[in-house]
Amino acid sequence: MESCKVYLMNKQKENMNGFEVTGSITRVQSKTYFFENGSNVVTFSETDSSTTNEKSDGKYCLQRLNTQDSITLDESPFVSEIFVKHPDENNHSGAPLGGFLCSGYRSDGTFLHAFCTPRKDGILAKDLVVKEKDILVCVNGKMTLGSFEYDHEGVLELFWTLPLSTTISMVKYNRKSDTFTTMEFLLEWTKEDIIVKENSVKLMAQPPTVEALLFRRDFTSLAYQNGKLTLCKSANVMSDCAHHFIVRKTLDEGLYMVYTFQVQKDRSKFLGINGTKLDIVDETNDANIKKFRREEINKDVYLKPYGKDDMYVYYNKKEQVFELVTRKKVLKNEGFGCILPYWPNPRA
Repeated sequence: MESCKVYLMNKQKENMNGFEVTGSITRVQSKTYFFENGSNVVTFSETDSSTTNEKSDGKYCLQRLNTQDSITLDESPFVSEIFVKHPDENNHSGAPLGGFLCSGYRSDGTFLHAFCTPRKDGILAKDLVVKEKDILVCVNGKMTLGSFEYDHEGVLELFWTLPLSTTISMVKYNRKSDTFTTMEFLLEWTKEDIIVKENSVKLMAQPPTVEALLFRRDFTSLAYQNGKLTLCKSANVMSDCAHHFIVRKTLDEGLYMVYTFQVQKDRSKFLGINGTKLDIVDETNDANIKKFRREEINKDVYLKPYGKDDMYVYYNKKEQVFELVTRKKVLKNEGFGCILPYWPNPRA
């Protein structure tokens, strides 16, 4: 086995309290990042790696993912055990949450963080049901997925400073089930260790939401009426189901957020791209024309057809339709996007 030095919270350690690192990891550090444009795409595999973490000698082995389509994370040097700070300021050792944080980059250079090697008897796996390769979306309202701010060291610091006796909220994403899960729990200290307070854990799979798509300029909204997509006003958009779409979100191959909008009044219909215009399409149509990403530009939010990063759904006021236009036109004439009552982090 190759020797390696492990950096945790900027402190170098030759041994990790009963953990050892396999030779497939050359180094682990929590600062200084390197990537090259064009070669920094991060993806995950649907195939689980081995979950046998405990060895016969009582030590735990940090096992790297071993799949071709997650090669960037596999080879990432940014892997650290996750610790929580001890309430005694004179105690600098902290306590482990029972797993490691692996960090990499998505294709746009934003950060991506995943849990790896969760110990079966640790807080992450035992109490919070964290699985191998689960992606960390946010911690206590701090959006970590798709962030330029929260690098490997920054996320370790979020865990290090988790509060005691105060509800902690985290969101993770599991690719095998395409499920976002919100985890709420309380931490407390015993004399020697940190534990999850009894009966404090709430695990909630995030269901689809029902939303109205509003047009910023004249307070109208998209509606499904007489089998067609229209833009009109309603006395009460929030209660008029003609204006409602069931919004589902997932992560694509590059781990970017993707949205679908199902018509609430007719579940066989979806928002989709018909030629160069936003329209109502059937459930049986090509799945990709029903998928959208979104981008915020100068405080306006625009839907983007999946797989067409240079095109935006833009309101043509003269024709009174939403059509596809280039980014150049969007920047030239602001304020012609559509908005939802709530959007997550713009770069998610």
